[in-house]
Amino acid sequence: MSTSTPNVILFDDQCNKCSRWAEFIRRRDPESRIKLVGQNSSEGLEIMGAIPKRLEGLDSIFLISKRGEWYSKSAAIWRACGKLSFPWSLASAMMLVPWPIRDYFYDFYARMRM
Repeated sequence: MSTSTPNVILFDDQCNKCSRWAEFIRRRDPESRIKLVGQNSSEGLEIMGAIPKRLEGLDSIFLISKRGEWYSKSAAIWRACGKLSFPWSLASAMMLVPWPIRDYFYDFYARMRM
């Protein structure tokens, strides 16, 4: 991905919680810094075909940065928040919490998906 492309969030578009979260992002991203793509859409399936080996088989939300770096789970969520309008961008401070702790709570919440 080139630097002219927005950051991409791949979310599970068959999950109600994930779709609501994507809508939350959409409404708070007035400058369109994030492109939301459902993982099950034709574009999403094409992008998922390029997933790094370390993330294969992972049931997660993904953020692909402008530089092509892939992030998953809590890293994707809090990095995405950092691109939102104020005050939501302040939530990116959660990146200061060590990733095993952040991902523990991500996994806990994700188990309650519908």
